[in-house]
Amino acid sequence: MMGWSIEVGVSDLAQPDPPGAADVIDRRCGSSPCQQDADTKAFTGRGGAPAEVRRAQARVASIHHQQEDLSRLTRRVRGRTFYLAVHRRKDTGQVHLRWRAAGSGAHAGHIAWGAIHAHFAQIPGVLRAWYERIHRHAVELNRRELEARLALRHARERNS
Repeated sequence: MMGWSIEVGVSDLAQPDPPGAADVIDRRCGSSPCQQDADTKAFTGRGGAPAEVRRAQARVASIHHQQEDLSRLTRRVRGRTFYLAVHRRKDTGQVHLRWRAAGSGAHAGHIAWGAIHAHFAQIPGVLRAWYERIHRHAVELNRRELEARLALRHARERNS
C-alpha cells in the first residue's frame, strides 16, 4: 500500500518503564519532608491494605497503564490496517493486548499475529520492523500482567 507513514518514532518504544509507586510518592513530596505512608489502624483490622498488597496493586496498575499507552501508540500510525487493542476479561480481571484489524466490516475484529505477516509484503521494511518490536513488547507486557496479577492474588491470600 502506498502512503504509509508513522507519526511516532521507534525511539518512543524505548522509553523507560514508568516509575514505581515509591518514586511517585517521592516526587509529590518534593524537597519538603513527607509523612511516611502507614496503616493508621494496623492492629484493628480496619486499616488499609498491607504494604505488600499495595505494592502488588501498584505494579498491576502500572502494567495496565503501559498496555494502554502501547495501544494508543499503535492507533497513531497513519494508514494502519491493524492495531493493538486492550482486551479485558471480566471473569478473571485479565487485561491483555490483542491485535485487531482496523476499520469496520467483515475483516474487522481480532486478528492473530501470524495472520498479520501476510500484510507485511505491502508494508515498508522500517514500519514492518517497528510492528515486530511493538509485538514483542506487547507479548512481554501480557506476560508481566499475568505474573503481576498472580503476585497480587497471592499477596491478598497471605494477608486475609
